[in-house]
Amino acid sequence: MQKGQLMGSGRSTEVFALDDDWGYATNFYVTPSQRDQGTGSALLKALKQYARSAGFNTLIVWPSERSSPLWQRSGFQPAEVLELPLDT
Repeated sequence: MQKGQLMGSGRSTEVFALDDDWGYATNFYVTPSQRDQGTGSALLKALKQYARSAGFNTLIVWPSERSSPLWQRSGFQPAEVLELPLDT
């Protein structure tokens, strides 16, 4: 990797609020050259920290087939969507 090279990106936006505040993780991407090197895990760790500080109780995501194992390794549980209660 060269200095200043993009490794990946992600953002979290609130989709809806019911009894709990839910965050929707979208546009989460790791460049092919940085995959399987911990980059996705590091980005996801930062995303979860941001979501907690923003007051979200749960994160949801509609992952690609390729990214689903990353989300599940990070604690997201299969449902109709993959979700992570942030109180754990």
